[in-house]
Amino acid sequence: MKRVALEGSVAVAEAVKQANVDVIAAYPITPQTHIVEKLSEIVASGELDAEFVPVESEHSALSVCIGASACGARAFTATSGPGLALMTEMVFIASSMRLPMVMVLCNRTLSAPLSIWNDHSDAMLVRDSGWIQVFVNNAQEAYDHVFLGYRISEDHRVLIPYMIHMDGFFLTHAI
Repeated sequence: MKRVALEGSVAVAEAVKQANVDVIAAYPITPQTHIVEKLSEIVASGELDAEFVPVESEHSALSVCIGASACGARAFTATSGPGLALMTEMVFIASSMRLPMVMVLCNRTLSAPLSIWNDHSDAMLVRDSGWIQVFVNNAQEAYDHVFLGYRISEDHRVLIPYMIHMDGFFLTHAI
């Protein structure tokens, strides 16, 4: 078995490519930026035939995913801390509509002027939102959970969106 060392964010982007996602909606926010930067490169190079939608806010990113999923497309987005706070309304709408999709949350503090470092205050904001939520311990688990997320959330017996939590910087930027 061949081993490949990848930064956690790049591992997620590679998994999204291999999951053959149809729509990627993205607004960059630290420490999630490496995921969406890599995905934009993958789509631009033709490695993935998907719509990459650069949006004006995180609220719009999840709105695009909701619309795409409602039309039957496989949708993906990623965010961090304050971005999740901005999309909170749409987080509850996605689960209420039972729309399958995968979001990676690169955990960071909500109070950006004071800190951009890792904590789980963003996760606590949506803990009761109706999403399936998993916390990964390394890049391999993040990679694996992209596939598990689609497999589980798209199952007709489930139909619930899936959120993968990665510790910001500790996992997103580490190999």
